[in-house]
Amino acid sequence: MIFTISKLTGHAGSRFGWAIVKDEAVYEKMLTYMDMNTMGVSREAQLRALKLLDVALEGDGKEIFQFAYSTMRDRWIRLKEIISKTKRFSLQKISSQYCTFFKRDRDASPAYAWLKCERQQDNNCYEILEAAGINGREGSLYSADNRYVRLSLIRSQDDFEILINKLKILVSKE
Repeated sequence: MIFTISKLTGHAGSRFGWAIVKDEAVYEKMLTYMDMNTMGVSREAQLRALKLLDVALEGDGKEIFQFAYSTMRDRWIRLKEIISKTKRFSLQKISSQYCTFFKRDRDASPAYAWLKCERQQDNNCYEILEAAGINGREGSLYSADNRYVRLSLIRSQDDFEILINKLKILVSKE
């Protein structure tokens, strides 16, 4: 498993993370890669990342994970509400799963949403969203059909609000 501070705290560009590796040969290769790869990362950035991690884990550390989960869950609720008002688009179905950290079932709230254009004539969903001013990533970049677009839900709250407003406008034009 690989973890990054940027996904946990929203500090993209920190280039700080950790990994759990069972295979010693893989570990050695990763170590060599990291030795070469971190030469361009300033020590100040690494110290800042460590301080962020220290603050995030104050107490039992659950507060930041609860905040992240609540934020993402709320974003998914709002996104699903908009998409449920149209037959033109759909979202991937994700069932709730048991969370070993909080020791209970929780609704999934991934960082990315896969939006599908359902109409037969909508062959390139990316172009449709782009024309509406919505930023996403083409499905073909991830070996998926171009009827799919990956939307990022982990940007700033302002960026998310812009996404939601543009989706509302697009859906209302139906």
